[in-house]
Amino acid sequence: LSIQVITPFRRLILCAENRKEMEDWISSLKSVQSREHYETAQFNVEHFSGMHNWYACSHARPTFCNVCRDSLSGVTSHGLSCEVCKFKAHKRCAVRATNNCKWTTLASIGKDIIEDEDGIAMPHQWLEGNLPVSAKCAVCDKTCGSVLRLQDWRCLWCKAMVHTVCMDLYPRKCPLGQCKVSVIPPTALNSIDSDGFWKATCPPSCASPLLVFVNSKSGDNQGVKFLRRFKQLLNPAQVFDLVNGGPHLGLRLFQKFDNFRILVCGGDGSVGWVLSEIDKLNLHKQCQLGVLPLGTGNDLARVLGWGPSCDDDTQLPQILEKLERASTKMLDRWSIMTYEMKILSKHSGPISAYEDSVAAHLTKILNADQNSVVISSAKILCETVKDFVAKVGKSYERSTENTEEYPSLPSPSPPPFLSPSHPLPVLLSLLSFFSLFSSSSIPPHSPCPLSLPSGG
Repeated sequence: LSIQVITPFRRLILCAENRKEMEDWISSLKSVQSREHYETAQFNVEHFSGMHNWYACSHARPTFCNVCRDSLSGVTSHGLSCEVCKFKAHKRCAVRATNNCKWTTLASIGKDIIEDEDGIAMPHQWLEGNLPVSAKCAVCDKTCGSVLRLQDWRCLWCKAMVHTVCMDLYPRKCPLGQCKVSVIPPTALNSIDSDGFWKATCPPSCASPLLVFVNSKSGDNQGVKFLRRFKQLLNPAQVFDLVNGGPHLGLRLFQKFDNFRILVCGGDGSVGWVLSEIDKLNLHKQCQLGVLPLGTGNDLARVLGWGPSCDDDTQLPQILEKLERASTKMLDRWSIMTYEMKILSKHSGPISAYEDSVAAHLTKILNADQNSVVISSAKILCETVKDFVAKVGKSYERSTENTEEYPSLPSPSPPPFLSPSHPLPVLLSLLSFFSLFSSSSIPPHSPCPLSLPSGG
């Protein structure tokens, strides 16, 4: 396999022996391209520029280029497809494709914005042609699309499909589709704060927006297809790859919301990473967290009722609906506090004297032939043990007094968690999320709320 990398300055052809290696090439190129942009306003280029994210793919049915409108030669041809909007192009045409990928901000909508007495509304974003075989017009309910040419239209948000002649008859406002409760419409991203980060204002239709973190390396790199699918269902600006930049950028984008939900797609390590960042930004009182298990260690997902693993990205709409109905539960998080203390060596001080006395009298008891010897040695043995226990108690009291100079570290309250509504025990496996600190005691953390989806 070969892929052509097209930039404003040059074209590169990279070879790969299989699809997995090709995906690794693409992932590496994106990582290198954006590595220096994170933590600065330049970060907005990748998420908010409208540029297509190309990947090479095959097509099992006749498919047409959205640039030149010609067929991608051969039924199983290797054309390019945008991973977000599914814009199709020949390799030679990709450099001429307009930056009209799925909208992310108010500015990206441009002149198509709808303004009425209710304020600003979201219009449909139409993409021409390459409709599924079963496509039907939302206006006349007749078959639309064609395998012979680029024909008819599909909305990237609500997935409605219409004939060209029926488009003017269809309502202009986009309802955002079946995942509208979780979607942040582009109209909500309309300004940048003083630090160069986008500020999102939550519209009334989106009472509890969803922030998605996907570990693209989880599940034997299965996270890549989930990352694409989430960008197709939601606003691409609310979906982040943990491998590229971590959770900080996404949490910064959502920190102005009074209430929002987080879905972490990965293993226990990914969840712990996000929780740590939530603590740093002090967002635990305004967010709830759910888990979509993709990694190898999915103990938390099992405890919360999300199951051991998920490998079917076609079920994401149903999973999002389940997440929207989730109830909230509390999860305790703990810190293990430790301190150092000196331990007497085996043969030093009074301990060795007790050890010798106990050993000597036990030997007498075991080897004695007369009852009087057994009774005498047993009395001495009991007194020795009693004296030893008393001294240990006094030593413990002194050590407890000394530990007061090691103050306990306060622990942040963790965020709510999302999980199915049926009761499940909080297992000891949650210890994998405990943080190790250096101090003098082992106090519990404050409880953490969990959210559980209904009908789980």
